[in-house]
Amino acid sequence: MKAALHLELFGENTREYFKLYRCIFELFGHQQTFDDLVGGIPPRSSWVAEIAGPDEKYGLKRAFLRPKLDYSRANAQGSRGIFAEYILESGHIYEVLSRVSWSRNERYFCTVSDAGDVVELSEADACHAVGAETKEERRARRRAEKLSGHRCSDGGETADR
Repeated sequence: MKAALHLELFGENTREYFKLYRCIFELFGHQQTFDDLVGGIPPRSSWVAEIAGPDEKYGLKRAFLRPKLDYSRANAQGSRGIFAEYILESGHIYEVLSRVSWSRNERYFCTVSDAGDVVELSEADACHAVGAETKEERRARRRAEKLSGHRCSDGGETADR
């Protein structure tokens, strides 16, 4: 079963300006200069990523989905009212970052039920379903590894904790 998820994009006009300016720099062979000066094109304010499994660096291996954009409710500047439509499939786990106002985001995990409904999951359920650790579990493991690798202040062997 499939389900559609619609997320509003905030400040998409600024992102489009950055893409335009980067293309101009690229025409003159200075794309790297643009990236060095500005830091590249800013990411979308809202996104959906399919969780593909554990990742040592980021915790979760993500495959970001490409949205279909809907401009029908956009304001004149294009800073509000642009919606990204993502098609989600059952049997997959997704991480969603949804901008709900200029200053507030919601980040959550979800899947699609057999009835085609988007069902929110806890971080623990989502991570454990793909064999990954939650942020807290990773933090605790790294803390324990760090502590076990330190030498005692009296110069003895590593402390057993």
